[in-house]
Amino acid sequence: MEIKLSDHFTCKRLLLFAAPTIGTVVIAITYDVIDGYFVSNFIGKTAFAAVNVIYPFQLMLSVVGYMFGTGGSALIAAQQGKGDEEGANRFFTMIVKFALMTGAVMALLGCLFLPEIGALIGATPEIMEYGLPYGRTLFLFLPVMIVGYAFQSLLITAERPQFGLYLSVANMLSNIIFDYLFIVVLEGGMVGAAIATGIGACLNGLVPMCYFARPNSSSLRFVSCGMEIKPLLGACYNGLSEMVEDMSTSLIFVFYNYQLLRLAGENGVAAFGVVIFVEGFFTAVFCGLALQANSIVGYHFGAANFTELKSLLKKGIMLNLGFGLLMFVLARFSASVIAGLYVGYDAEVCAMAEEALQIYALAFILQGFNIYASAYFTGLNNGKISALIAFARTFLVQTAAIFLLPMLLGTAGLWLAQATAELVSALLAAALLYACRREYCGEG
Repeated sequence: MEIKLSDHFTCKRLLLFAAPTIGTVVIAITYDVIDGYFVSNFIGKTAFAAVNVIYPFQLMLSVVGYMFGTGGSALIAAQQGKGDEEGANRFFTMIVKFALMTGAVMALLGCLFLPEIGALIGATPEIMEYGLPYGRTLFLFLPVMIVGYAFQSLLITAERPQFGLYLSVANMLSNIIFDYLFIVVLEGGMVGAAIATGIGACLNGLVPMCYFARPNSSSLRFVSCGMEIKPLLGACYNGLSEMVEDMSTSLIFVFYNYQLLRLAGENGVAAFGVVIFVEGFFTAVFCGLALQANSIVGYHFGAANFTELKSLLKKGIMLNLGFGLLMFVLARFSASVIAGLYVGYDAEVCAMAEEALQIYALAFILQGFNIYASAYFTGLNNGKISALIAFARTFLVQTAAIFLLPMLLGTAGLWLAQATAELVSALLAAALLYACRREYCGEG
């Protein structure tokens, strides 16, 4: 069944349209899950801790792609809603070009400042012995990785979300094959793990670029154009919330690692590694629903279809709250199995990881609602409110919780920090949705 951005969306239709994107995000998360499994079981827990130290910094740079993708998608979809196909293609081309150039700059910065970043967060020399070759090798692939992140949203706007799913499946399979080859067979260590991840990332970026450079059946294509500063800045500003959210998440990981190194040492960082891999995998549904909301809401906002905008908000909230409860139950009851899979060779780390995941699971209940509310405002081209929700959720409240709750509850306070942030942010998001209702109700 072909689904268009201009369609009326029921809950079923939203899920069907979001399914390829959800699958894409789920599979994208497995890249890190697979890397973590091979590194932990075939190189060791110190190497696993190193991945968890380097991963936030690498993510902090690569999430620029989400800014281009989500902000650009809303801008492009609005042009499509107005019937300006030429303008949509021009903006699409500029965004991809600029994402690639930005990635090259970010890669250089990453390679130069990685040792200083590791020292700043208190990583031990033993951890950085594994972390430096892993990070520097991975940064060589960063330009294409950033473009790949951007295409996660842009493919939805092009009405080809299934394309992203196919690429993610190919990426996952290549990651498994090359992780096994470079880590187990060739004993390439951390460099091998980074190369395996980088090869897969090339599929997500290079294949779509080749597709849109040729005549195709999608609603978008590359065209000859220069760089227009105003629409590029508009896309960056509008997608700022998604970049703020993911970059804040990266900084939060750094704060977690800093506190864990202080309170629980290397074992605490390894246990947290299990939590963040599972958190990413379990929240893929929320991210998938949010990514498709950018394009759908952006299209109907451009078309001034306020009836559909109200319907999308109501149905999106219902779906995300329902999935949030499901994710909470799954995380609670699967904690022991997941901990054993990653760090079962170390009883102390395994017990810590199981406890952490069971407490952290509370965050999943409201997480989807907050992510969707932020994405909804991005679709309305209101990057300011979207960024406010994202910043409060992923950085402001959670940072305070990370440093204050352990004073009262010890290490357990760290595992409650995310749930605390989700609760406070849900109250803020609900208030802002009510206060800004004229934007999607068409009143006044």
